[in-house]
Amino acid sequence: MQVLTTSRKPGRKTRRFAKVLARFFNWKYVNRGKLSLEDLAGIAERFWIISEVKGNPAILNLYERGEKTLEVSFTLSNVNKIKMDDSPAVFKGKAPIDPLVFGAIPQTKAGLKLTRKVEFRKKVVVKGDEWLFFYDDEMLFKLRILKISRSSR
Repeated sequence: MQVLTTSRKPGRKTRRFAKVLARFFNWKYVNRGKLSLEDLAGIAERFWIISEVKGNPAILNLYERGEKTLEVSFTLSNVNKIKMDDSPAVFKGKAPIDPLVFGAIPQTKAGLKLTRKVEFRKKVVVKGDEWLFFYDDEMLFKLRILKISRSSR
């Protein structure tokens, strides 16, 4: 299971976004407090940290075994917080990152065939640099992706 947390002392918007995003992808949300990166690596091998710029969530970092492997910079629309189930998420459209990184249905031949046959409740619709997050056809929020950086090991 993947873990999501925030930078230390996050603002209300960042905490709310983190909780909704964690619920959407069926991740575990951990209140950061004074936890270090080593402590987080002890909780989960793969974890995400949301950082903020000027009080707004703006950067999503993926850490694997304590090393940063992916950074996604974004702007965020208003977050609609609703009750969600544990169903898997699916990406619609051409995602610049493999959806499997997020724990979503992969965009392989088998994954695409499955998405055509089964109606999923959680959808991420990718339109260019905008990612629209839907649950039961209700939009939760919109991310505008500014930059994606992969770290080489």
